[in-house]
Amino acid sequence: MSIRNDITNNIVEILSDTTDPKPIFVTRDPIVLEDLSRQQFPAVVVTTGDEVRNEFTLQGANGQRQSVLNVICQCYVTGSQIDVQRNDICERVEEALEADRGRDGKALDTKLVNVAVDYEIDKRFGLITLTFEIHYIYTRGAA
Repeated sequence: MSIRNDITNNIVEILSDTTDPKPIFVTRDPIVLEDLSRQQFPAVVVTTGDEVRNEFTLQGANGQRQSVLNVICQCYVTGSQIDVQRNDICERVEEALEADRGRDGKALDTKLVNVAVDYEIDKRFGLITLTFEIHYIYTRGAA
């Protein structure tokens, strides 16, 4: 499996094991909000985003590269006090991922770089998107 997938799967695993407010439904697959029951919220969709790669060593085909991978956590809530719920899940996701910034030995660092609230979403739901930069090194051909 690729390091990108290992890192992303680690995030899904960590978020699935967190506590209050515990994300009930955590997935890497797209979701249809209307298909989820109220008991499946908060829901978090974890996806890999853009990545910047640079040469780390000059050893040709076997050289190492340094990468900065963006991982996006779309956190959905529903019910009353949407703004409070968005802030609570934002804080919980950030704290959970800060606990192991090395992603179980696969990364050098993990840091939250952007938080965005979606005000255009259906008013029955709330969405806050967290973007994390994950720094890691890999051997060419192994990422």
